[in-house]
Amino acid sequence: MAALITGYYIEKDYIKKFENLSEEISNKNEDSFSWYHLNVLETEAKDWLKEKSGLSDIVIKELISEETRPRVLRDEDGILLNLRGLNLNPDSDEEDMVSLHLWIEPGRIITTRSERVFTIDDIDKSYQSGDGPRNTADFLIRVLDGIIDRISDYIYDIEEQIDKMEEEVLTAERSKLRSMISEKRREAVIIRRYIVPQRESMARLYKEKIAWLDEDDKEYIYEFSNRSIRQIEELDTIRDRAALVQEELNNKINDQMNRTMYILSIVGSIFLPLGFLTGLFGINIGGMPGTESSAAFGIFSVLMLVIIGIEYWLFKRNDWI
Repeated sequence: MAALITGYYIEKDYIKKFENLSEEISNKNEDSFSWYHLNVLETEAKDWLKEKSGLSDIVIKELISEETRPRVLRDEDGILLNLRGLNLNPDSDEEDMVSLHLWIEPGRIITTRSERVFTIDDIDKSYQSGDGPRNTADFLIRVLDGIIDRISDYIYDIEEQIDKMEEEVLTAERSKLRSMISEKRREAVIIRRYIVPQRESMARLYKEKIAWLDEDDKEYIYEFSNRSIRQIEELDTIRDRAALVQEELNNKINDQMNRTMYILSIVGSIFLPLGFLTGLFGINIGGMPGTESSAAFGIFSVLMLVIIGIEYWLFKRNDWI
């Protein structure tokens, strides 16, 4: 027999359904449960949690908090789980992760959020298609799986972009590439900052003795914890690769600058003695040789060409050019 599910969404389009939150579901079977999904930005949602949910003040405080670090809190037969998922809302940066709070106990699930969480939307659609979670443990597994899958896809996209940057480091526009590298390093750091405590939360959830989680469910949670560890390792690799690309780009810029300075130094070295001679013979004082000779300019020009030739020979001999 399929589980009995009631999903209540406290949004502008679903405010009328809020009146039914106080109704009890009768004739439940063992796997049946009620699911309440609340938008804590709505006053009615906060009032219901405080007045009619029957939860402790600590749990309510966590559920209505808009920004909370990932954690697990056990309270009698229920658990409070704070998670972070990618922010896929329009006009938002994916790395600015959204919070999802879950209170799960036998027969009831309460999820709260302040911004849209697409993993919850997927579960809602699965119920509409007749393929929703069968029990509270299945619900929890699907939430964890959806959140981790989206993070994995996002990390994979960053890895592909780093691959392209490594190929383009010698050809792409330097200012554009440098900004892209810095952006990807920033994203990796932000995502990692949220995944580390989330992985710790799943590791603790695995160790907790919860009656409605059987061994198979625990194995799924253990695998999710391992996937989070791999995500952290991949983010560390991305950060290191981005640093290497940045270093390679800086080396390229330095090499080009050094070559430019080297060429300017060679040109300056060649024209330094020529400038000295032209300055010396350009002064207007008495006794300057060649002032009365019509061939003096030609002889002086030939002399400078000879000096240039000698300098070129000396540079080649010493492998300076």
